[in-house]
Amino acid sequence: MRWIRFVLKFAFICNLCFILGQLLRITAYDHRLDVMVEHVLILGVGVAFPLNLAICLITGVLLLLKKIQWKPLPPWLFLCNVGILIFQLIVTY
Repeated sequence: MRWIRFVLKFAFICNLCFILGQLLRITAYDHRLDVMVEHVLILGVGVAFPLNLAICLITGVLLLLKKIQWKPLPPWLFLCNVGILIFQLIVTY
């Protein structure tokens, strides 16, 4: 189940980009770092929500069915992704 750990970490990075994109949206931005901001926005707006929703559902179902255990999974990362998913649902809808 190494792929779940990898996707959880990638989803966490995308979630950080989502939070950064939301901060850029509410603050004044002077366009000095446009190249980097484009990548942050693509990961944050386009990839973060669908990936986070999918990986949280898949991991939750596998944990409930006892196909995977908490021990090899970083629980703090899963819980952070779930918390950010709730924030994404509030912001998006």
